[in-house]
Amino acid sequence: MKSNGFEEMVAIQLNTRSWPGQAKLSAEDLGLQDDEVPEIFRLGNKRLYPDEWRQVFGQLGNRARNYLNDNSYPFVMEYVRAIPKRNLARVMERLEDLKADYLAKAEEFVERYEAIKDEWRGKYPDIWHRLAPHYPTCSQLRRKFDFFWTVFEIKGAEVKEGSAPEIVAAYEQARAELETRYQEMVEEAVVYLRKKVVETVQNLSARLKEGRIVRNDTLESVRRVEDWFKDMNIFGDLQVEESLTQLRAAINGTDYEDLKDNEALKQQLAGLADQVAAAAGKLDDVSVVSGNYKRFIDLN
Repeated sequence: MKSNGFEEMVAIQLNTRSWPGQAKLSAEDLGLQDDEVPEIFRLGNKRLYPDEWRQVFGQLGNRARNYLNDNSYPFVMEYVRAIPKRNLARVMERLEDLKADYLAKAEEFVERYEAIKDEWRGKYPDIWHRLAPHYPTCSQLRRKFDFFWTVFEIKGAEVKEGSAPEIVAAYEQARAELETRYQEMVEEAVVYLRKKVVETVQNLSARLKEGRIVRNDTLESVRRVEDWFKDMNIFGDLQVEESLTQLRAAINGTDYEDLKDNEALKQQLAGLADQVAAAAGKLDDVSVVSGNYKRFIDLN
């Protein structure tokens, strides 16, 4: 059986849910009849709790998605990411921590639910009778919050033996389309990794050349991106990895004080950073890197 290049990856989809706490606004809510609302207007929603809580759940959900995005590649399906299989346990461990934070905040919201309703009742007594029917019970509310993810293997659909010719043909067409999308994904992943490298090393180079202060966190960002690139580079992008390793070696043991008055060291590091940027920014070899990886792809 041929090796499947995607055996090194799994796909993952993260989902977070919270109670939207909204109800459709009606003409009656505004003291109007339906025919008094001009056709050019579309009524929105009425909010059932303060926006501060929505922002909290939005921030917690975004924190989890940002973590996942930083440790994965774009995938062929929207809202789905691909990660190296070797990193799955570590990613899931961090997601468990983020899940605990999210659900703890959800539990806090449930515990304060009655107080939140009382606050809204006191703030909007004249329309409370229009808001009250839209509030769920506490047990219903708790089930409206969730944080979970789904992990699945990347492989094509399998047609049953003995299927009708038109079914086989449809599966083969779908498989060919999927393989094309997967191949495009590999190229996009290589570009994605390189882009983050370029952003980091160009920042270092510009600071060195322009005489701006190079703080320790700028140097540390290079160390972090080198670790990150090596961790995510399952595609054999060796030229970028090797040039990044050389830059990392040069800055190891170097800090703000070492650089402050050392022009020779600044020039050396700027030159190495430029070499990394040149290697990572050269997109005409992306197809070669991805091609070396894609030639192992077999979705059968």
